[in-house]
Amino acid sequence: MAKKIIIMLLVIAITVGCSKKAMKELSGKPSSGGKTLEVMLVVPQSIYKGELADTLGVYFANQCEGLNQPEPSFDLVRIEPAGFFKSEMFQKHRNIIIISMNDTNHNKLYKYTDYKAIPQNYFEFSVTNRDSLYALIRRSAPLIRENFYANEYKRIGNAFKDLENVKATNAIKSSFGFTLVVSEDFYIATEKDNFIWIRKEMSESSMGLMIYKTDFKPSLLDESHIIETRNNLTHYNIAGPSQGSYMGVETRFPLVRTNVTLDNKVDAVETRGLWRLLYEPDAKITAFMGGAFVNYCFESPDGKSLIMIDGFVYSPKTSKRDLLLQLEAVVRNIKF
Repeated sequence: MAKKIIIMLLVIAITVGCSKKAMKELSGKPSSGGKTLEVMLVVPQSIYKGELADTLGVYFANQCEGLNQPEPSFDLVRIEPAGFFKSEMFQKHRNIIIISMNDTNHNKLYKYTDYKAIPQNYFEFSVTNRDSLYALIRRSAPLIRENFYANEYKRIGNAFKDLENVKATNAIKSSFGFTLVVSEDFYIATEKDNFIWIRKEMSESSMGLMIYKTDFKPSLLDESHIIETRNNLTHYNIAGPSQGSYMGVETRFPLVRTNVTLDNKVDAVETRGLWRLLYEPDAKITAFMGGAFVNYCFESPDGKSLIMIDGFVYSPKTSKRDLLLQLEAVVRNIKF
């Protein structure tokens, strides 16, 4: 069984350990359960109500960035400890937060990785009082969120791998030198030199993934150049529903930029924002469409190329968060 990773209240120090027996048993564990971006809170109602519920909501149910409609980062589901520890199904949930409060605790956060299923993280707050709990939540929330998102990326990556579109995988590897895996319900819509567009169409929504390569210049990682490059790609490769229309970046809303690392080795700029239907100057405006996108730009490992991978969704009647997460997961599971 994985040993506890102890995060101290004042100095968050992490120690990772795992027995050989646990490593051998790892592959034999079942897949974790739970809905996409769902977090199970194991805490008594007497402790949860009021201020604690609000505090957890601030850190784990805050609005997703880069969406035009309010959607929480995670869906929080509370359960009483007695019910949780009696249920094997609940204990195999993917993302779990346990809160234990009594005088004998030591104000620490314990982490259990792949404890009952794979992928899975238990985070247990063991505290003596509310003030210690709030301080520990504030300090550790970014780490917990990062781990929960990593679980979602792993789950989606594993699911897509089981239903891999081998043709798309081979096309991407041949053109760009790295591996991205999408499921069979995606298909290659456009394939040109240094550009591939892969899409998935559903009854009320659609998803797209653009991959592009050009000569590397550091200035191409600037926000203005990312917008310009993306608009050029969509203008000439992804036509709108009427002549002269195309998908473009919505500049009336702020973009969200974050530095991330892909495959534990390549630094990338992640840009989140909205897109809308744009029209050429002489085109007749016939429709209004929009959605969300997440864009990754990075220097290729050989230093010669700029790579842009852009995932976008159109879903006017349904949630965009979970669809966009699937495209994020494709990129986050990249292999160079």
